[in-house]
Amino acid sequence: TTQDARRRFPPRRMIATPMPATAPTRAIVSSTSIRRAIRPARVLGAPARRCRHTTLATSDSSDPAEGKGKEGAEEGDGISLDDLRILQQRVESIREREAKMDVLQLLVLDASVPGQVLPLQFDAGGDPRRPLNGGTYVGEDVNIGDRFGMLGQAPSNGQILPNGVEVTVTRVLLKPDGSSMVELTAGRRFKVHGQPFEDPDNNDAPSGRVVWIDPDLGAGEQTVEGADPALVHPEAPAPRDPATYDDESERLCRELPSLVDTWRALVRDTGRERQPNQLELIEKHLGPRPGVEKPARLACWVAGLINPIPALGVAYEIRPAMLMASTVGDMIGVAHKGISLSIKGLRKSSGDVDA
Repeated sequence: TTQDARRRFPPRRMIATPMPATAPTRAIVSSTSIRRAIRPARVLGAPARRCRHTTLATSDSSDPAEGKGKEGAEEGDGISLDDLRILQQRVESIREREAKMDVLQLLVLDASVPGQVLPLQFDAGGDPRRPLNGGTYVGEDVNIGDRFGMLGQAPSNGQILPNGVEVTVTRVLLKPDGSSMVELTAGRRFKVHGQPFEDPDNNDAPSGRVVWIDPDLGAGEQTVEGADPALVHPEAPAPRDPATYDDESERLCRELPSLVDTWRALVRDTGRERQPNQLELIEKHLGPRPGVEKPARLACWVAGLINPIPALGVAYEIRPAMLMASTVGDMIGVAHKGISLSIKGLRKSSGDVDA
């Protein structure tokens, strides 16, 4: 029941929040663990078929009608030895790929894009592990240079996203009153492969195997279940090419630089910066704006500009959608729509009746 679930998973109080306190980028507190919360979107068009239990043929069977699992069995008789060999080869292939993957300790807090800087303030007298959301934590003995995989949450329902960014600890400040600040800087995008697990080599910290996303491509298909779709269902649709980028996407991409200039001027003219020279600081963190010949990088840059840390409060949150975008074209679409709606809102707030 709902009451039983609430007793079993009581809401956690989030101790760490982005600085300064006025920034409305605070993550939604999750009431469950990361292992239960990450779920992939359904990508298969038909339900997976169940395999019937079958008895494999013994080596001394002389009757060709015996042993429904023998090689060359008719369809409907069960799983043949050839099928089992193919299945075993695929499973071994998955295991070999997983063994070569990087493992990152996972944090659940904020959906971020490369270049963004997230300072976390931890209160004095709190849990020394510096807990975040979803049962994840920074740790007591955190040091500059430590790396984590940070996952955000969907704005609509708080569900933990399977795609995120690598973050590196770039500052640690211990204050006289016992509080502390840990600064995280976002780097490469990744997607979780398989399900998160408690890493025995890292004090059972919530961790995950990650697939790095090429900075010039979309995220591609989800890998959170860690399975080849063909293993699950032979009629699974072909994966979308993460490099997909059509003429319409190119047209939208070429509009982004002028939209950025318009947006920047409106933010300044309407006095929306929350601290002096905030736009300059945001762009310093993000780095130089990529050109239109690098559409995926430009899309991420635009998302970081209009959804900065701390927030300006002038745009819809598009970073979760950016991290989940399967193709380069999808990324450009997210960026273009996000900044266009923000410009429209800024013009309305300035009294432009035609906006």
